[in-house]
Amino acid sequence: MIRLQSSDGRLFAVDEKTGFMSTLIKDIVTDLGVTSEPIPLPNVSGEILVEIVRYCRYHKDDARLSSSVPDILQDDSLIEAWDRKFMLMNDSKMLRVISAADYLNIEPLVDLGCLAVAKIIRTLSVEEIRQRYNVVDDFTPEQREQIKKELERMK
Repeated sequence: MIRLQSSDGRLFAVDEKTGFMSTLIKDIVTDLGVTSEPIPLPNVSGEILVEIVRYCRYHKDDARLSSSVPDILQDDSLIEAWDRKFMLMNDSKMLRVISAADYLNIEPLVDLGCLAVAKIIRTLSVEEIRQRYNVVDDFTPEQREQIKKELERMK
């Protein structure tokens, strides 16, 4: 068993296959060996690590994950129903899951999360994206006009 400790001190025990979904954890265990000491994950809260562990436990035996990413980018109907349901969370939590998956180097989860965000923003206007994700519009009116002109030339 591999023991993980979240930034808020919560402890999680996972089997090796589940833990090795994370390249970071796999590298740590490979370098140091399995010890009784938990692996500290200072960038991942317990709330988010629960979700990460749930995803990894579900997919630990899924060999097709590494080869399916280009396919799902072209045809998102290839995404499993379980994964669709897994990504049904509020924006803040979804972005924290993606960030944690990136930190832990769990590429299939990063890809799934980014695809989920892309599907959301694809339906939004620029202003709606700014509001939803708290993106500050720091362009001056002159800069906005310049960007519009450049985009028109690209068409």
